[in-house]
Amino acid sequence: MKSLLYSVIIISLFSYSCVQLSPVVQGGGSEVEVVGTAYFENGEEASYTQVKLIPVDYDAASMESIPDSMLDTSDAHGRYSFRGVEPGSYNIQAVHLSKRTRFLLTGITVSDDTVFAPSGILHKPGSIRLLLPETKISSDDYVNIPGTDIAAFTKGEEEVILDSVPAGIIPQIRYINDGSVVFTKFNVTVLSDDTITIANPLWKYSHPVFLNTSRSGADIKGDVYNFPVLVRLDKANFDFSQAKPDGSDIRFTKSDYSTLEHEIEHWDQSSYQAEIWVRVDTLFGNDSLQWIMMYWGNEDAQDRSNAAAVFDTASGFQGVWHLAGDQNEYDATANSYDGVAYGMAEEAVGGIIGKARPFDGTSSYIKIPNTANSKLNFPENGTYSVSAWVNLDTLDLAYRTIISKGYYQYYMRVTCMLTDKPLWEFVEFDQSLNWKSSTVPATAKQWVYLTGVKKGSSQYLFCNGELVDSVTTDYPNMLSRNTSSDISIGGFLDEVTFPTAEGYCFFKGKIDEVRIQNTACSEDWVRLCYVNQRSDNKLVVFNAIDK
Repeated sequence: MKSLLYSVIIISLFSYSCVQLSPVVQGGGSEVEVVGTAYFENGEEASYTQVKLIPVDYDAASMESIPDSMLDTSDAHGRYSFRGVEPGSYNIQAVHLSKRTRFLLTGITVSDDTVFAPSGILHKPGSIRLLLPETKISSDDYVNIPGTDIAAFTKGEEEVILDSVPAGIIPQIRYINDGSVVFTKFNVTVLSDDTITIANPLWKYSHPVFLNTSRSGADIKGDVYNFPVLVRLDKANFDFSQAKPDGSDIRFTKSDYSTLEHEIEHWDQSSYQAEIWVRVDTLFGNDSLQWIMMYWGNEDAQDRSNAAAVFDTASGFQGVWHLAGDQNEYDATANSYDGVAYGMAEEAVGGIIGKARPFDGTSSYIKIPNTANSKLNFPENGTYSVSAWVNLDTLDLAYRTIISKGYYQYYMRVTCMLTDKPLWEFVEFDQSLNWKSSTVPATAKQWVYLTGVKKGSSQYLFCNGELVDSVTTDYPNMLSRNTSSDISIGGFLDEVTFPTAEGYCFFKGKIDEVRIQNTACSEDWVRLCYVNQRSDNKLVVFNAIDK
């Protein structure tokens, strides 16, 4: 967490040409002297300390070495001096020749009088690590601290380390490409025996986003893996004018500064609203200190939004539909099970996450072609999970389909079978027992998060993150299981005629964020989805950015 405090540093771009160093100490004409004293941390005078007087514009990678006239070694009382110094601005860099402790004094101005430098206190050095994953890098590129002898060539690598850096505030760090400064980082604080990491240095802004799974947040006890975290941005926590109009310069890293994949589901600069999915490999249970870093502010950045990497099929996601309002509702996974909308009289409306699709209850539905014999065709008593956010218009005692793979395989809907009260229902069709139903009372005119989980012969229904039914009601009728139907959202693809004529059971209301996974989601996973995706999110802590 030390380096977190220093990672939000504004970048400035400059044009810069490297030149050869002209001797600064002439040794004769000028009588100006620079004197000072080196000390250990305990206040003792530090003898045997090598001290360099270096012009502030010195570039160790492109200029000649510091001449001997600019070097001195402190005496028994820690004193050093430079005589015949030409007017100008200098830094004083020092290293104890046996302890290897160091100091750096910056902004020493020399005119025509003797200059008494501030006391130099030797500390253990630190180091600076720069990560350059999206920078055009050549083997001749280098990073330097102007006015010091500290520099390192990248050698074509995406990571470069400046070692043995004096502890304290380093005024500038520059990245040089073909003789020009690509970026400059200002006022970087280096701590003794610590490595400060600077990631995405071409980005002007960054801010930590905390993930609170403790009791005050999501209240998740166990670790959860490969989880797509929803990050919502609005004008209270983000300045949209600092990012590109489409948000394509947004980036995320872990606390170790390794890249996190993300997908921008919705970005509307004019209304100050965005919804972004970020894949976090491990969310720690009962933890309020875990954080990821968000970056923005790079006009040259390319779009790195990658839905398939966030909703990775290797992690179990086999179909994910955000229902953002396109005629062809795309599948966010690499399976590309894109849906085709039919009978949609209205465009997308405000959903629980960005946009959602309204269904009219009479003819509107979405078909997912070529899914009958696909990765969504789970075997009887298989392992899978189905989830969706739904907002039912009214409790009208009609059957209303949310998502289905046919009436004789598996589906989620509103039912009123054998009851006069509407129920949310998750069903798998079993060859011997036929419909195996898990239910909970339905509600209208509010967003509800439903998850059905199948794990072998066990079946579970969750409502708003809570397990509400783990037993099934069976309806044996000596019928056959049929897996020939494609996936559909908002209605069955074939009319339901048994045990009563129910028609296509079109949904009336709004549906958002439909997912099918080939894993049995745990209780922690389901709860985490609910508390993260609900409008008053309890997981992500994104404090307001200082303007």
